[in-house]
Amino acid sequence: MKYFLPLILLSLVHAQDGLLDVLEDDPEPPFPVMAAFKGTRVVNAQSLEIPRPSILQFMIQHRFGSIENGFYDLFGMDEASIRFDLQYGFSERVALGVGRSTLNKTYDLLLKTKLLRQMSGSKGFPVSVLWFSNIGVNTERRSEIDPAVKDLFVNRISYAHQLIIGRKFNNSLSLEILPTIIHRNLVPTKDHEHDLYSIGVAGRWKLSNRFSLNFDHFSPIGDRNTSFQSGWGLGVDIETGGHVFQIMLTNARGSYEGAYIEEATGKLSEGTLYLGFNISRAFSFANPDPSRW
Repeated sequence: MKYFLPLILLSLVHAQDGLLDVLEDDPEPPFPVMAAFKGTRVVNAQSLEIPRPSILQFMIQHRFGSIENGFYDLFGMDEASIRFDLQYGFSERVALGVGRSTLNKTYDLLLKTKLLRQMSGSKGFPVSVLWFSNIGVNTERRSEIDPAVKDLFVNRISYAHQLIIGRKFNNSLSLEILPTIIHRNLVPTKDHEHDLYSIGVAGRWKLSNRFSLNFDHFSPIGDRNTSFQSGWGLGVDIETGGHVFQIMLTNARGSYEGAYIEEATGKLSEGTLYLGFNISRAFSFANPDPSRW
């Protein structure tokens, strides 16, 4: 039942509207606070944003190889890990999407919904709250997987669930926290946990109308093995017309939740970090003439 929790939470989406009915005496009626972040990602982490209604967002998430070899492989640019992401905004509050990563040949489906929205004014709601869920399927050939593992479809599935709580403090600063659970149907040994808990922090500092500095970091809750590295990323957002271009340095090679939160391997002390970028493009399916269909 816990994997159907996102569907139950959708019933809470309109709860805030009833709360606002009692605030009608506010001399300055609250209105939603917009554009806490430039895009739907901070660096690796999910942001407070979703595609607008009738908007299809196409994103390419590109991570080069490790920079440790310097100019020999041009700081990792001879290699690449790529994820393609399509998200569609069904309303102001709900978006669905699908992605595909070269890492582990993983396909994923995602749901992202706004449960509560930050509202302006003295009586406005102080934060935005979103729910994010992801289900991923490893589609590598059996020859690329441990031959000792029984090749059942259910063993290829993993889940990620995340509560995103954030606030736009002013025109420059936005921050969020991201309590997260990742469930893996198959684990390496009986000593590994199926459910992995962590908490992330992320933020954005706006430098101008087109540039901002971003960061995110995830810390584990509970024990991990000795090789575990907390996933983090530092980046710059550049808005160019209909595109948002994000350049980053991160210690995670993968771009989906299970990879950048639980499978980061890079160490700053060893120079095993990854340059990368996200680039997104929005396509509108809204009818400019509502009298026609």
